[in-house]
Formats: sequence, structure tokens, C-alpha cells
Amino acid sequence: MDPDHNQTVNPKQLAAFRAVIVSGSVTGAGKILHVTQPAVTRLIKDLESQLGLTLFTRRAGRMTPTAHAQTLYRNVERYFFGLERVLDAARTLRNNRGGQLRIAAMPTLSSRTLPEAIGRFRRRYPEIDIAIESEVSIRILDAVMNDEVDLGIGRVPKERDDLARLDMPTSEAICILPKHHHLAERSEIFARDLSGEPMVTLGASSLLRLQVDSALRLAGVVPGSTIQTLFSNTASTYVANGLGIAVVDLFSILGADLSQIEIRRFNPRITFDFAAVYPDGHRSPLAIAFARELRDVVSDEISDMQDRLAAK
Repeated sequence: MDPDHNQTVNPKQLAAFRAVIVSGSVTGAGKILHVTQPAVTRLIKDLESQLGLTLFTRRAGRMTPTAHAQTLYRNVERYFFGLERVLDAARTLRNNRGGQLRIAAMPTLSSRTLPEAIGRFRRRYPEIDIAIESEVSIRILDAVMNDEVDLGIGRVPKERDDLARLDMPTSEAICILPKHHHLAERSEIFARDLSGEPMVTLGASSLLRLQVDSALRLAGVVPGSTIQTLFSNTASTYVANGLGIAVVDLFSILGADLSQIEIRRFNPRITFDFAAVYPDGHRSPLAIAFARELRDVVSDEISDMQDRLAAK
């Protein structure tokens, strides 16, 4: 069958496809969609027929996504994301609300920085609906470029002059250690001190991870065993459990339980800078107002951390 001559794909087929991917089974998809398993199976088969693609391999009653399905899933998610935006906009209009602000931000800001900024922003704009999407910086820039969000907050390479931006105040990476660690008696941790020490590191795509790795190499340091975590705001949990030392941005620990970790300056100094960026040709007044509020929060938090470190 030539898919180019097929009728338009039914949204119910896409919903079934998405539900099978997310739940991992036809049974799970049926529960999500409140339909029978045969109905889900039929929708998937119809979708495969219309697209001319094999989306799942079937073996021993299980359906495993093919490479085509994985690629298609990313596009289907964009479809549902766009649909959700339309429904949110309609809900805002129906309820005579003040509007909606869509933000993609680094997960490290979700612990305390973003909630604080949203709280301050809400005092000025109480009727605004806010949608937050946590993403790594590379994905955030893509979302901004594709006009999927009103505002992106992430680490932006200096050479990206194609994006309108508001730079946040610059801070420095800090070193966090388990409580009672033998290095905790020092007021500052040097790269050379980490030789042979177990470490909690960030994901390989993290710019801060690359900066830390570079500092260790320059110092001729080879750390001990490592635990890698994708997001910096989870590193403190591993450190608090005595599993290693981490070099992270200060924002990642602001909402954490600090009773089981020690915070110290790290040498050499590693700058941590990020920015608020806007879609090309479209700068929402609400996005600009929120970015300015966020900048004030970031400035306050950096000042508080500097005072804390100075007291060590």
C-alpha cells in the first residue's frame, strides 16, 4: 500500500501509539486510554498500514518499538505538545485569564531558584498561567529556536549571537562533600585534593562536567570511582549518602537538605553563567518581565552563597 495516497492519520491512532510507547505494553495503553486491548491493537495496525512502516516487533505477546517507532515518537510528542498549547490557550481565553507563559529551564533551577522567581512574578501577575519544562541546555536552545516556548533559561555559548538574551549574574562552581569527610576541615578544596577520591559527576553533555574534567586534567588528577548523574540537583543526594565528592553549581543545592553535606569553594575557579533567551523575532513582554525577576533572584542567591562560604 502506498502511504502517500492514504487518508489522514487518525489522532486516535497517534494516541494509541503514544500510549503503547509510554506504558510499554498494549495492556498499559488500554488502561491509559480506557479502551480494550483489541482496540489498541487495531489502532496500531491501522497506523502501521497507513504509514507503510513497521512500528513494533511482536514476540511472545510483547510489542517492542522499532527504530522507526522511536524516531516517529519524538514527532508525535511535538504534535501532542502543540495540541496541549492550543487547549491551554483556549482555557485561558475561556476563563478570561491574563495569559500563559511557557518556560524551558535547566533542572538545576527547579530546587529553589525558579519557585522563588515564580512567587515574585505571581505577586505582580497573579492571573498568568505558567508552564515549566525542565530540559538540558542544548534542548532548551532548540525549543527556543523552534518557538516551542516563550522563554528559555540555560547555558548559552557566547558565540550564539543569533539569540536575544538576558545574561544572569555569573557565579562559581562549588565543591560539596559528605559530612565529616576528611577534606571538610579545609576552607577551600583544590583540584589536587581530589586525587583518588570517589566523585559524583554530571552527565557527559554537561558544560560544567567538561569544565571540571579539564581542571582535573590540568592538575594531573585522576579521581577514584565515580557515580554519574545527569542532573546536578540530584548530586547532593549521592554526596549526602557518603558516595563521593561533587563539583556543582550553587543553584543545585539550594533546595537540598544541607545537614549531611559540607560546602566549600573550589580552586581553580570555574565560572557558571547562564542566560534567559527568547525566540527570534518574538519577545513576549511577560517573558521579559519574568527574566528580569529571575535575574534579581539569582543575584540574591549568589550573594547569600558568597556570605555562607566566607564564613567557612
